[in-house]
Amino acid sequence: MTPIRTIIVDDHPDSLEILSFFVSQNPSFQVVAHCENGEDLIRQVMLTKPDLVIADINLPKLNGVDAIKKCISFQPHLKFIFVTGYEDFAVEAFNISAVDYIVKPVKMTRIYQALEKAEHVIRGALHTEKSPIRQSKTLCVKSEGSFYYIKQADVYFIEKAGKKCFIHTKNKTYEVYENIANILQTLGDQFYLSHRSNIINLEAVSHVTQKNETYLAFFPEYSKHAHISKLKIREFQKKMRDLNQ
Repeated sequence: MTPIRTIIVDDHPDSLEILSFFVSQNPSFQVVAHCENGEDLIRQVMLTKPDLVIADINLPKLNGVDAIKKCISFQPHLKFIFVTGYEDFAVEAFNISAVDYIVKPVKMTRIYQALEKAEHVIRGALHTEKSPIRQSKTLCVKSEGSFYYIKQADVYFIEKAGKKCFIHTKNKTYEVYENIANILQTLGDQFYLSHRSNIINLEAVSHVTQKNETYLAFFPEYSKHAHISKLKIREFQKKMRDLNQ
């Protein structure tokens, strides 16, 4: 079986060495280049045409997220895993379809889990079989000392506020201490990250209204609204059209 060609990017030599060692222990992967900044990553992707990039986000010259966006503009099938010391970037990482997101310090078991996931995606296993997590119709959350099992169809939108998330349904709002990116991973395809701090159930939207530089999404018989970034309104509209075809 052909090895998965991999580039590793980190501006700290120790981290670069550790990541390279972990990846080299898996015979399914072949490290074809090392990079220390975002601009070098773009050059190496052009030269080596890898299958996978494992990149730190906080890179000099050009950060990892922006560098990856440029790479997928000319190599759209490129897969990538982000490794960083900052959890705040998780939402943006998943928004551009990262295979995985690892918070430093990197543990061997965690990087192996990410590599296994990447291999399944790259080998095409996920084209024919959905993840069991995605198949769940119920969202399980802990709120105010109790576990709640919420039907995903009943969720209007999810709102991030500080370290909390508020899950809005018609009859109740659940307050949870959960990362919004982690919640997004458990939701079905009808949910869309419309804003850095909002996930919308596309099937529940009644109408959208523009207000200044943003857009507001409304829901039937519900007083609160969600936000849609002006940078995402076209993608949102396309998803709504696709949903109704």
